[in-house]
Amino acid sequence: MPLPRPEARLEVRDLTVAPPGETTPTLRGVSFAAGAGDAVAVIGPSASGKSTLARALAGVWPAMRGEVRLSGADLPQYDRDQLGRALGYLPQDVVLFSGSVAENVSRFDAQATPEAIISAAQQAAAHELILGLPQGYDTTLTEGGGRVSGGQRQRIGLARAFYGDPALLILDEPNASLDDPGVQALNRAIATARSAGRIVFVMSHRPSALAECNLVMILDAGQLRAFGPRDEVLNRFVKN
Repeated sequence: MPLPRPEARLEVRDLTVAPPGETTPTLRGVSFAAGAGDAVAVIGPSASGKSTLARALAGVWPAMRGEVRLSGADLPQYDRDQLGRALGYLPQDVVLFSGSVAENVSRFDAQATPEAIISAAQQAAAHELILGLPQGYDTTLTEGGGRVSGGQRQRIGLARAFYGDPALLILDEPNASLDDPGVQALNRAIATARSAGRIVFVMSHRPSALAECNLVMILDAGQLRAFGPRDEVLNRFVKN
């Protein structure tokens, strides 16, 4: 039964997740909710469960227990293609494929229009960067994106995450390879997503990721240590 296009409303209940093929969870009993216009900075030490949460929110790793509900429906209730269009996911290791920059931004959507591709890049604050490539949007990339730098690859991947006006954006270490202008562009993209009524999750070790986030989640050893308004959480749990 096809479901309507999801709204920006997320509920996570008692979520426990383990990597595929393993029985030991790397995320345990996590519950929270976020709505339209929320940007959540997910912070914590290495191996705290940040990337596990990102993969679970994106539907890449299934839940061992609990559920991720987007617009009221558990993720497995959505058709995979429909869910893919409703989500924008930027993994830690951004992979670009053989084809043009435009094709990579549009996820090789045969029905993609130039307007939709450029809109995604503009929302991701990557339009000017792409125009600066040798052939702009027609620049041909090799498998893995070898013709562009790590920072350029990450920003093209961010534009791909914005393609199709997703309700939920999951950005795993999106600033890992970015210079200062790239970080500023990322923050503009997060602000744009919030103003458009999307939900954004930013998993990061770097404080710059918190600039445009109104909520902070702290994970430690796979468990939720804190979740709430940014300044309140940071004052209570980080500065003490």
